[in-house]
Amino acid sequence: MFAHKFYRFVKAREMVRRNKAAGYPKPWTDDTILQNYKFTNVHRHHDRTSHELRNEFYGKYFNADRKEVLMNCALFRYFGTWEFAKEIGWQEYETFDFEGIKETAAERLAAKQRVFTGAYVITNQGISAPKQEVVVDIFLKGLWEELQTWKLIETTNSWKEVSDHMRKTKGFGGSGFMAKEILLDTTYTGFWGDPVEDEVDGTFTFPDDWWTYTPVGPGARRGAARVLGDEKAMAIGEAKTQEVIKDLYDLQKDYWFSDDRLAPHDIQFQLCEFDKYERVRLGQGRPRSKYNGRV
Repeated sequence: MFAHKFYRFVKAREMVRRNKAAGYPKPWTDDTILQNYKFTNVHRHHDRTSHELRNEFYGKYFNADRKEVLMNCALFRYFGTWEFAKEIGWQEYETFDFEGIKETAAERLAAKQRVFTGAYVITNQGISAPKQEVVVDIFLKGLWEELQTWKLIETTNSWKEVSDHMRKTKGFGGSGFMAKEILLDTTYTGFWGDPVEDEVDGTFTFPDDWWTYTPVGPGARRGAARVLGDEKAMAIGEAKTQEVIKDLYDLQKDYWFSDDRLAPHDIQFQLCEFDKYERVRLGQGRPRSKYNGRV
């Protein structure tokens, strides 16, 4: 296992964030790949969208009803831009304004204002309709209706159980990427119970299986293959990827330099980013998003 390569990348990415936050001038790294291409932060809550949503909504509605929290997290992440989230605001569960959300999205799109994020691909899943209508009428309404009778939402404290159930709803299945993105936002609220205070990063709540479980997507499966030595990155199976994540989690005591312990989901995220990094390094491709980290 090439754990040292993975952690070398992760440490370099984290140092870019720290150097930037400290106000140091560019370049924040000598690594030309990190200077020129976008890679997600090691901890997701450091990303700008997460930061803005926490400041604008999740702190204010920290103790909102679980169903209401989940619906708003789904709404904000499915559209994906904090600008659109601020435009439509927090929605009460019983009076969720589906029509108003569609209208606002259509108006902003017509005015060429930000609505959807380019950070991940939202498909219509073969449905012939404008994207905002599919997201609202099929995906979000489907989840809202499911929550009407979903007793599990009130009784479990397991990320895996909630995720597995969400993935049965159209728009949240497949690799489980959207279910994962949405449930990560719930940790910025009181969704999971007792709050955990962090002097720097704020207040979180965590499911019982936070340190033992994470969904994995195709990017993480390719990254795990690279950690195992396959430079062609032929995606391995989910079970084997989970084994790699567990091994990397256990090995962080030898490689990670920070007191901020990496959770399995942090490692899952960074396996995907490691795959992107290695593709550039080996001349196999390039990430979609450029980054001006040089001057």
